[in-house]
Amino acid sequence: MKIQENVPIAPYTTFRIGGPARFFCTVSSEDELVEAVRFAKEKSLRFIVLGGGSNVLFSDQGFSGLIIKNEIMGKTFTDDGTLYSVIDANAGEDWEEFVAETVEKDLFGIENLSSIPGKVGAAPVQNIGAYGAEVGNVIESLRVLDTKTMKFIDLSFVDCKFSYRDSIFKHEKGRYIVTKVRFRLCKQGDVNIEYKELGKYFIDKHISKPSLKEVRNAVIEIRKNKLPDWKVWRTAGSFFKNPIITGDKFAELKKIYPDLPGYTEPDGRIKVSLGWILDKVCDAKGLTIGNVSTYEKQALVLVAKPGATASEVVAFSNELMHRVKEKTGIEIEGEVDWAFV
Repeated sequence: MKIQENVPIAPYTTFRIGGPARFFCTVSSEDELVEAVRFAKEKSLRFIVLGGGSNVLFSDQGFSGLIIKNEIMGKTFTDDGTLYSVIDANAGEDWEEFVAETVEKDLFGIENLSSIPGKVGAAPVQNIGAYGAEVGNVIESLRVLDTKTMKFIDLSFVDCKFSYRDSIFKHEKGRYIVTKVRFRLCKQGDVNIEYKELGKYFIDKHISKPSLKEVRNAVIEIRKNKLPDWKVWRTAGSFFKNPIITGDKFAELKKIYPDLPGYTEPDGRIKVSLGWILDKVCDAKGLTIGNVSTYEKQALVLVAKPGATASEVVAFSNELMHRVKEKTGIEIEGEVDWAFV
């Protein structure tokens, strides 16, 4: 493992924004990860573990600590003799390639999470979700480095405290570094097409019982038609979470905006479509300020032109937060991590 100095961060993120990292290294094993963290501790440096860089915004001034690029690779598929298959995937594996392989092996559970950028290790941190599925629902356990004790431990599904776009990793930032994720996927499952947009796709095509591969292909096509290609555009995808509000607040807003979409959560609260609010209420679809704009097909997504700065992205996101608060009284929360030092 080699620790480099003053390495540009921008090429390692999908926003392609950010100044230099004071220190930077790539780790390909757990031993190298331990070595990197110890280096940071010895020098009293902050450290950030970077996967695909698809959910982070770095400062224009860069990062004064150590960035650890996690490239711990490898995965194994095990038939445990039940209806399920157990897969151990290391954190550095590409998420989209992993999903594709599970579908090729006819394993059910993450096909709705196709075409999402990033690495396997980042999936549980964000508890990524799409089209009626969340990754936390198919995770059995994780192997992590506890940077407080510098020991590797296993965290169970319960330990991870998964909820909507949330997990223990967001509340104890920097403590746990994921090195391996254990998934349990069904060998004889049923596809999930309950999400309205996905269900409509198959109704329009007159397909009543889509196959696993058909669902994956549908998700890819739907996302391609409404979201920017992160390999082409400078974006982190959805910049904000869909807000979850009380039933009373939802009823109040429905009187003003009758078409506002809402989805009931298990606790009785209502998850509302922020994309709809930004588009229909705040007139923000395609809004451009300087070098930053919302995507022309989806206002929840921020895109940056070449030359855009982190400061511009922050200012633009603050403007959207202000508009939503002013029009609806809702305080929205970002999905993207801001790494400013």
